[in-house]
Amino acid sequence: MEAKLSDETIKQVTVEIVVDELELDVEPDEVDLTANLIDEYEADSLGLIQILARVNKELAIRLPREEVGDLRTVDQMVRRIIELRAGEEAVNAG
Repeated sequence: MEAKLSDETIKQVTVEIVVDELELDVEPDEVDLTANLIDEYEADSLGLIQILARVNKELAIRLPREEVGDLRTVDQMVRRIIELRAGEEAVNAG
């Protein structure tokens, strides 16, 4: 993937990963970004780890495994990824 991804691209990729890994029977644009992945989309710990692994690979980010329990919604996950990427870009720029 390209070095600089827009926030919208990050959101789209993350949602597609969630739909794929959790085998949701919805289109990516139908995913409720504020829905609890465990309670509303029936994710288990393995599913969350698989989402994390793909996010790390496809978005070239290192989202720590220990944070997975704190990221309960797609929106929280997207915001954290954007935060981490912004921090990495700042480090690489200066």
